[in-house]
Amino acid sequence: MNKKIHCQYDEIVLLGGGKLLCKLSLWSKSLNIPIKIITSDRHYEESYNNLTLQEFLTKEKIEHIVPKDISSKSVIEFIGKGKNTFFLSLGAAWIFKEDVIYNIFNKNLFNLHGTRLPQNRGGGGFSWQILNSGRFGFCTLHMVDAGVDTGDIISSDEFLYPASCRIPSDYEKIYIEENFKFVTRFITRDSNKITTTKQSEYFSSYWPRLNTDINGWIDWSMNAIEVERFICAFDSPYNGARTLINSQKVRIKNVSITQQDASFHSYQSGIVYRKGKCWLCVCLKNYTLIIEDIRNDKGEDVFSLIKVGDRMHTPIEKIESSKQRVVYTPNGIKTFK
Repeated sequence: MNKKIHCQYDEIVLLGGGKLLCKLSLWSKSLNIPIKIITSDRHYEESYNNLTLQEFLTKEKIEHIVPKDISSKSVIEFIGKGKNTFFLSLGAAWIFKEDVIYNIFNKNLFNLHGTRLPQNRGGGGFSWQILNSGRFGFCTLHMVDAGVDTGDIISSDEFLYPASCRIPSDYEKIYIEENFKFVTRFITRDSNKITTTKQSEYFSSYWPRLNTDINGWIDWSMNAIEVERFICAFDSPYNGARTLINSQKVRIKNVSITQQDASFHSYQSGIVYRKGKCWLCVCLKNYTLIIEDIRNDKGEDVFSLIKVGDRMHTPIEKIESSKQRVVYTPNGIKTFK
């Protein structure tokens, strides 16, 4: 059953990192709404528009804190009473326990989730979206509870990613614009007339976070459409899907598939059968994979070093290790075999 709740905010506290956090911070400043940031070491060092988050917050003179522990005394003092504060998590690095939600954030902590809930809980949103050929985008604001993306939904909106979106950076641009409009509309217009709706567990699904270096190894036995989607899923702003050619590790971006040339047997998958002016033609079963960007781990272009007849391949142990689960902590990542 839905219930009415009252919202009125005198201050905004954002938790996490990313471009949307930066954009919302500038918007808040422009309207003279007090803004504070709680972030983690991992987010603090990430770069956005040629500035680390640390540099951005310092430059804009935005009050912030980088706690080791979200329940620490320093966080409590930083927040203050927080009675009329809009607390919003934007990819925050912490799992919030019940006592923290109640005693520190006054049962008023929200999370912004970029996919449909209760389906698609978890992380790695853009990459999973591309792997599954998804075009529906979502702005979902929900209460934070002790679970992962399980709290009552406050507000949601749906939009379409244009057909031109192929790689994560394409999705990211649309996501930021749509969710910026959604959040600012909520703060300025909708926060006094909202309802909460419980999530239906029998519709739920969860997808773990991904890391390009660990999870981005190409399995050339996949069909052509899956190979293309996989490479696109780890394209910019990430470092590119990985494989080997002549025993050298390479990263691949900017790909497309075509059936314009002859059909190929699956045994030919990965063979470079022709070089264009600035592209490679690589066999996939019944398709050609066109590669326009191939670099080594140092970011150096290796196009000139590749010869026709060379084969791209990924050793079995690399493919197996790519199935490891990655968990992001406030300090970085850890993996589970």
